[in-house]
Amino acid sequence: MDALEAIHGRRSIRAYQKAPLSRALIEELLWAAVQAPTPPVSGTVPWKLCMLEGAERLAAYGLRAKEYARTHQPEGEHWEWPTRPGFEVFWGAPVLVLICAQAGNAEARYDCCRAGQNLLIAAHALGVGTCWIGAPIPWLRSEGVARELGMPEGYDAEVAVVMGVAAQTPVGQPRPRPDVAWLAPSASAADTPTA
Repeated sequence: MDALEAIHGRRSIRAYQKAPLSRALIEELLWAAVQAPTPPVSGTVPWKLCMLEGAERLAAYGLRAKEYARTHQPEGEHWEWPTRPGFEVFWGAPVLVLICAQAGNAEARYDCCRAGQNLLIAAHALGVGTCWIGAPIPWLRSEGVARELGMPEGYDAEVAVVMGVAAQTPVGQPRPRPDVAWLAPSASAADTPTA
């Protein structure tokens, strides 16, 4: 599968088989993730990758994340997902990848997002289903949870991606071609001589 086919064909998977993924496959995908570009200001390692395995373990964490969200609604907003019937935080997946941003590094969160996109595309190319999830992030960043899970100190959960063998794949709706604004130099800039 080439890169464009992987980009256009990838779908968010919200139903997984119970089959685990092999360590070798997970490591291959994580290696692809960290090939994402980072600016020099980020240094060589702006992230830490953390793995959690086990669908039952993740389901239990999902219940805790929902409870946290129900009791810690953001001011002026109301999250509906914690009480939505049938909503699962980790969708029954056997694997959760957390890409954690280096604290104090203003660029690290963007670096983590680029690595997350690489992970999604690489996984699809190798036949692994994924879904980028935002629901557990507030709970993962809450007091004491990072320490309980064994996440490295000095890093904050930024990207959460579940993965596994898809039990079903949605058809998807390809996005239309974008409306592009082709910017041209202004007349005054075009008339200004360069030094």
